[in-house]
Amino acid sequence: MKRFILFIAVFVIFNYISNAQEEVTNEETQTEEVKDKPVKSPFETAVLIDFPTTVIPSKGSFQLLIHHRFGTINNGISDIYGIYAPSNIQMTFDYSLFDFLQLGFSSEKNNKIQELHGKLNLLTQTRSGKIPVSVSLYSMVGVGAKSEDFYGKNYRFNNRITLFEQLIISRKFNERLSLLTGASYSHYNAVSYDKGEKHDHVGIHLGGRCKLWSENSFIFEYTYPFIIATVTEELTPPKQGFSAGLEFGTSTHGFQVFVSNYQELNPVQNISRTQYDFFKGDLLLGFNITIRF
Repeated sequence: MKRFILFIAVFVIFNYISNAQEEVTNEETQTEEVKDKPVKSPFETAVLIDFPTTVIPSKGSFQLLIHHRFGTINNGISDIYGIYAPSNIQMTFDYSLFDFLQLGFSSEKNNKIQELHGKLNLLTQTRSGKIPVSVSLYSMVGVGAKSEDFYGKNYRFNNRITLFEQLIISRKFNERLSLLTGASYSHYNAVSYDKGEKHDHVGIHLGGRCKLWSENSFIFEYTYPFIIATVTEELTPPKQGFSAGLEFGTSTHGFQVFVSNYQELNPVQNISRTQYDFFKGDLLLGFNITIRF
């Protein structure tokens, strides 16, 4: 009888230890899986201010993005610091085919440029740090919709085409700070040689988001443009781009309000032809609204 009781006691203890070890192993496995997931919300939206981030909403997500840019503040109170001045608007519709691929269409008012664009995530930063950065490739083809006269005497449909490519690298450093950098290539099929315009420009980009409190953040973008070496000089080289503002987010909306020296809402236009100088006071107020479905 004593042997039987001893056997039962040993069996119970062994079973308890085995179950405890299994629970610990499961917890460790779950912890590793959680740590190896993509970092959560490095940026609030797929666009920081004027240029894309590495964020792609989950598969099947649809979003509407409204860009609005007022006039310059140079006229002061006479036009309420540009609010009553002629403004520029762009509507963008994006759909995530996969967690790593987003396609979209945009239409801009001022230059009547219709865009088809896509963003592909090549790498996604993980919580464990095994992949330390996110890397994305953004591509855009623009088609101008103005009358044929606008595109010169020797008109061809190709004169309407613009191209934009950007490689984006970002890192979320902690719960407050995310930064990105990248390089871009912009191309016009048709330019005015009389005005000294160039077909191709390259841009170097910096940007970031710093959370201030809750879902409210400070955001900024900086772009340095330069032309690809040619025989002749550009008569009016483009100015550097700088934008800064505040961002507010909810589960279904992202709202950004900012100042910028970019008036156009097309990346090729901004990098290649901007003549406003942020540091000389050529500022424009603007806002973006992202609606997620």
